[in-house]
Order: sequence, then structure tokens, then C-alpha cells
Amino acid sequence: MKAKLKKMFFYVTMFILPIFIWLSLEMVLNSFTHRFDPLLKDGKKKTLHLNQKYFNDFFLYNLPVFQTTSTVNRAIHAEKGKRFRIFTLGGSTTAGYPYNTFPDFKCPASFPNYLRAVLSYNPQIPEVEILNAGCNALSSLEVLLVFKDMVKYKPDLVIVYNGQNEFFGPNEFVLSKEKALFYKNKIIYTNYLKLRRTYLYQGMKKFVRLFKKQKKAGHQDYLEWSRKNFVSPADEMNEVVRKDYRENISEIVRIAKKENIKLVLCAPVTNWTFPPFISKHRSDLTKTKLARCNSLDNAAQTYFNKGKLAESVDAWRKMKAIDSTYADVSYHLGMAYTKLGQYDKAGVELEQAKNNDALPFRAKSFIGNICRDAAQKNHVALADVEKFFIEMSGRTYPTPTQLLDHVHPTETGYYYLSLYLTRVMLQNNIFPGISQTKYPPLTD
Repeated sequence: MKAKLKKMFFYVTMFILPIFIWLSLEMVLNSFTHRFDPLLKDGKKKTLHLNQKYFNDFFLYNLPVFQTTSTVNRAIHAEKGKRFRIFTLGGSTTAGYPYNTFPDFKCPASFPNYLRAVLSYNPQIPEVEILNAGCNALSSLEVLLVFKDMVKYKPDLVIVYNGQNEFFGPNEFVLSKEKALFYKNKIIYTNYLKLRRTYLYQGMKKFVRLFKKQKKAGHQDYLEWSRKNFVSPADEMNEVVRKDYRENISEIVRIAKKENIKLVLCAPVTNWTFPPFISKHRSDLTKTKLARCNSLDNAAQTYFNKGKLAESVDAWRKMKAIDSTYADVSYHLGMAYTKLGQYDKAGVELEQAKNNDALPFRAKSFIGNICRDAAQKNHVALADVEKFFIEMSGRTYPTPTQLLDHVHPTETGYYYLSLYLTRVMLQNNIFPGISQTKYPPLTD
């Protein structure tokens, strides 16, 4: 009996007690500093503002100078009062990229900022405060974790706009595809993140930096990384991403319903007319078929440049019959159909080109479909942003008129997105009894 007691005392003294003391110290320290909380109080305790270090912890490398979160709508009142509190969560589109990356410019171009302006412009709408908690490169898993940490601040409405960063998350060009899959394991990732958000870990990291420099943001050779870490249409990573995204969105919906928080899910828009980053032929193609593809592609390009659109379409269709997963052939067909005014066919081809892009930095179509499905099944509001941009284009696909690059809207694109979100909010009775609003001009 004495031997057992001695053994128990040994384990308690050597393991359990130190862990208890460590966790207690962590809690005490954070209660004073709030270093690992998403929001911090100002000196007078009148406002809560975004904690940049909290978001930096999602990145495995040293961040560049620019801020990852938005430069506007970064704070709310510490005392909520009767204000209607809106949080926007997501990646760079929510943050307002590229305008959020230049904090010295203080450019207000983001849909949360324009949304605040629209709602404030209408006196019949209750007083609203908006916190833009978007952060460049966050995937749905990071957004879910931010949402869990934000619930305690009692938002009335949360708008979730994400889906462009599902394959590599905040560490693209740093992590290999295999490591990206490893970090998609929720149990491993969330516990690792908990460890990173401790003073013990941060202290050890600083100590290690005295002898070894941490990874810098970015990769030495982007093209080399891309060639090694492409994701073909047949890659198992597609199904992993599909499954994870569905689970993360479902969990966001579940928490929102449990906490009685109104929710708007956004089906994100991508630029279908943006050329694929990388096209890869099927791995089972013979050398003869590859040579035939190259010959047809060269002929089609020649026809296209000479304005012989019908002939170029015929050649690319023959090439596609050999390999329908090659993103570039669908893209070229889409652009040729556009010149011919055959927009229905163009939309089909351009969407397929986006989905077959071997560097999936644009949300694949299943992302939007998951949002639509989740909204319908769970009776939550849906902002079908992709459909809205298609309607604005007057065609069967989003035109680049309101898109700056492969995924981010222009300043006017962000403004129109805010108008659309306002309409969605009214249609879903977010503000009971209010069915119409006035819109301030973009120039104000």
C-alpha cells in the first residue's frame, strides 16, 4: 500500500502538479494580457479591437509587414447596449484585399465597410456596429475556430464569406501538399494551435530564434513549389477538401443555431475568365496522345489568332476529346465561344476550366454548392454571391468587370456586394418590418 502511495505521489509531483501549475499560470497571465484572445480592450475599456497577434498565430511563418486583417471596422463598443452587432468572418475577400494590405492608405474598400455605410444611411434601421474579422488566406477550418472564439462577444448576425483557401490555407507556398493535408486533421491542428497560443510555446519560440531564424513568408521559388504541389482533378485531396468544408460549414451553422445567432452564408464568386494557374494532362496519356494534343493546341491557337474561330473551336474540341481534364483547353474553348457570342457554351467551358485548374486558388464549384445546400437544409440565409455577379454580367458566367483578379472584387465590386448583402438581410427579415432601404452613392 505504501509503495502504491509513493508511486502515486511521484507521478503527481513529477507530472500532474507541474502541468496544473503551468496551466494555472497561463490562465492568470492571459487574464491580464489577453494575448491569445481575438479582441482586446483599449486602455479606457470602452472599445474592443481586433488582436492582430491572434490572427498571426494561424501562420506558421513570419508575416510580412502588411496587416492580415482589415484596416477598417476593426473595433466595436465594449458595452453592446442596444446596438445590432454584426461580425463578418472569412478570408481575404472579407478583409478587403488588396486594399487591406496597405494600412497607411486607410482605404475603406471592403464589403463590410460599405455594408456599414449602407445600413447607417437608413435611419429606420437600428444602430449597427460591424466588426470585420476577415483575415487573408484563412480556410473554413480557421474561420470556424475564429467563430468559436467570437461567440462570447454576442454578435446578433454573422456573415461568413470563405471558400477560396481550402486547399492550402494560410501557409500556401510554404507547406507541401502532404503537410497541408496533415494540418487539415482537425484534432491535430486544433490542439497544435492551442499549444501555439501559450506563453510557454511563445517563449520557447523566441529562445529558438536566438539560434535559428524562422521561415520567412513565401517560398524561394513559387513556380517550383507549384509544379510539385499541383492538385489534379483525380487527386484525393479534392474529396478531403470537399468533406472538410462541408463539416466546417455545418459546424458553423450548428453553433449559430445553438447560440441564437443569425447567419448569412455566402457562396463565393470567382473569376471564370481568369486563365488557369496550371494545367496538367492526365497521367495515363500515351506519348502519341500527348503529341496529338500539342499539335491540335498549336493549330487551334493559330486559327484563333487569325480570327478563324469556328476552326479553332473544332481543333480544341478534338483536343478535349483526348483529355477533358486539361484546364487550358476548356479555358480556350470558353474564350472562343465568348467571341462567337455563344455565352451558354462559354459558361460551361469556363467553369470546367476553373474546376480543373491544378492550382486551386479559386473556389471550385462544389464550395458554392455546399453553401447553398447547407443554407437550404438548415433554413439559414444564403447570399449567392456567384449568382449575383453572374446576373450583373448579363451572361452565364461572372465577367471581370467587377473583379480585380482571380477572386477579389474591385472597389465597385465590393460596393455592389454590400448592396446585395443588404437585400439578402431584408429578404430574410434580419430587421423585422423593414423591406426597403436607400443606397448611398459610391462617391460619398
